[in-house]
Amino acid sequence: MDRAAGRVADRDGGVADHLLREGLGRLGIQATPAQLHALGVYRSELLRWAARVNLTGFKSDQAIVREGLLRSLSYTWGFEPAPGLIAVDIGSGAGLPGLVLKICYPEIEMLLVDAARRRVTFMRHVIRQLGLTGVRCLRARAEDLQGETEHRRRYHLAFARAVGTLPDVVALAEPLLAPGGRLVVQVGQKTALSLEMMRPPLTALDIKAAMRQAPGIDAGLPPTQLLILEKSPHRTTRCFT
Repeated sequence: MDRAAGRVADRDGGVADHLLREGLGRLGIQATPAQLHALGVYRSELLRWAARVNLTGFKSDQAIVREGLLRSLSYTWGFEPAPGLIAVDIGSGAGLPGLVLKICYPEIEMLLVDAARRRVTFMRHVIRQLGLTGVRCLRARAEDLQGETEHRRRYHLAFARAVGTLPDVVALAEPLLAPGGRLVVQVGQKTALSLEMMRPPLTALDIKAAMRQAPGIDAGLPPTQLLILEKSPHRTTRCFT
């Protein structure tokens, strides 16, 4: 890298660092120095791999911070992080949101699931590099886990990002959720406005639905819309076909 390119990279990295600090403040997250360092390693590795492999489509450090890290951490407005929680991230991709949440909330036991070899390889590389424990990365399709005793009705939390329509996401996650478990999904304004139309079929399946707003991740950006679907504590069988 020549000096001019190096100065540009340093300036971009400084702007991204500022975005991250400001965004964490908006979300009410107090990351430790070790966690900030780990997020920095994740950012660097994602940029380095992006030169060879398309993992996310993010082309800049600022995009990784804004649409990767902060969007992922917005999920915390849909649940209360606590020791003992067991979570599954369906279609984790490059570890968004599951790996980012694991870095900032190490007390959560996390399973990262993706069907693409290159993405799983990347996530395992970052996990090893950061020395993370209590996290597994599995190359599989979510529907393949539904019939396995190890995974069926095991998870208190499920996350899903860009894996299909809302009915598809619910059908993938519901068999994996323990009774009383939650599926947390980021949705657009259109889905938020149509929630009342979705309530009757969800209620018939003993699933409670609620919307929650996380603060905008950057100045001038709208709140992040979170749809929280909570499985009945009494339901023990799969309710989607």
